[in-house]
Amino acid sequence: MLLHFAIYTTLFLTVSRGASLPNLSNEHSLDDGDKGGGKRTRDPGYVRMPVSRQKFKSKGKSKRGWHWGPPTDPHNDPPALKSNQPFQPTHASSSTRPPPTLTRITRSPPTQQSPTLYRRAADRRWGWSNLEELGGIAYIIQLDIGTPPQKVRVFVDTGSYELWVNPRCSTSASDSLCQTFGNYFPSKSNSAMHIGGNFAVTYGTGAVRGSYWSDVMSIAMLQIPQVQFAVAADSNYTFAGILGLGYAYPYSIPYPSVLNLMVSQKMISAPIFSLGLGGDGDGFSEIIFGGVNRWKFAGPLVPVSIWPPVKEQDPRWVQYWVNVTSVGLTKPKEAGKLYTPREGFSMPTLIDTGSTLSYIREDLVAVIGQQFNAEIDTQGNYFVDCKYRDVAGTVDFGFNSGAMVINVRYKDFIYQLYPGRCMLGVQPADYGSTYYVLGDTFIRGAYLVFDQQSDVVWMNQYYNCGDGVVTVGQTPRDTRNVVGAC
Repeated sequence: MLLHFAIYTTLFLTVSRGASLPNLSNEHSLDDGDKGGGKRTRDPGYVRMPVSRQKFKSKGKSKRGWHWGPPTDPHNDPPALKSNQPFQPTHASSSTRPPPTLTRITRSPPTQQSPTLYRRAADRRWGWSNLEELGGIAYIIQLDIGTPPQKVRVFVDTGSYELWVNPRCSTSASDSLCQTFGNYFPSKSNSAMHIGGNFAVTYGTGAVRGSYWSDVMSIAMLQIPQVQFAVAADSNYTFAGILGLGYAYPYSIPYPSVLNLMVSQKMISAPIFSLGLGGDGDGFSEIIFGGVNRWKFAGPLVPVSIWPPVKEQDPRWVQYWVNVTSVGLTKPKEAGKLYTPREGFSMPTLIDTGSTLSYIREDLVAVIGQQFNAEIDTQGNYFVDCKYRDVAGTVDFGFNSGAMVINVRYKDFIYQLYPGRCMLGVQPADYGSTYYVLGDTFIRGAYLVFDQQSDVVWMNQYYNCGDGVVTVGQTPRDTRNVVGAC
């Protein structure tokens, strides 16, 4: 069931950086549902995650997993990329669309060899799901957990690496919205197993803690036995659970993630998934595990390496960092302009579906903001006239020294907080921070394939000209053989 976004007409911006949990009681029962009271927090304007992670000091290390906090870097400049110095960004502070006809091909196949297109479910090595767009704030996938299945909807987040469910609605940013996402009650599942251990995480907006359970789960046409995930006992701000799709086992957690289990159960060939969020409000957002929809882009996908490389990142917190090599803007009927040097520019940036907005260098935000006559509020946020959403221009992000440029339409780049109030799609990173993020205001313009097998994010400009999925991951880098049909 699609949410009715009329509730956002009364929303206003909430800015919460480095939020942490208050002193929470233990009266919230996992099996009793959300009976707790608590002070109502403000409605969500945007979400920003993750900025920091921590284990609760009072709990200590869990045998079943913990969340690691990045080491503090005293310098403001990006750390040098040395093999003996793992990279870590510095911080300033701590109605649903029916599935497409996936096997129907209406155009001639490309002359270049491509992976096999599977026409029977028995042969299929991928799983597809639509994603529900929450008014540009976030993107949501449905899970069926337990026996009998309980429906739960969670945010898709490439910036984190674990799955958790059951936010505490009474202390969330929107109690009424939170209630619509569903809850998982272990006592109502015949296949639930309590694992224990302590789960705790702090996001850019919100925090959560709980313990680990295991149960059968259906996701994206795939049924996975005994998935380990966290069930929240307490949380604040966040109004939905989160499906983290970052690098997990054996890096950040000591147990297999949902993506790891898909591979080990031979449901998909490799830890690869593709994302096509589509245009803001278009209603065509999707995720494919183990496959690529070649009708969402034109030509070949371009590999953009994880940078810094996985071996040079902190092994406890490996993420989808890529190197942005140019930033520019193209106004209607004008040639594009670069706001960065043509050569030698480098800005390692995290691709994060869990962040509504993008966060980059303040000098770049300022020059982009000038093109939209932006106004800056007392907290340093850039606001623009919503009329620009109807202008046919693009904000341009380059990779591989210009070999791949993603042109994001103004409509998809400018975030409408509520009618008549719009934010620039890029905002300054926290003062003194090199934690740069490409959030949904960038991702809507791209078709992305996150490839943990080859440590690459494959990219091309997003289009929507139909549906047809091919399997990838049967051999390393075979995604290069997929040619877009648009």
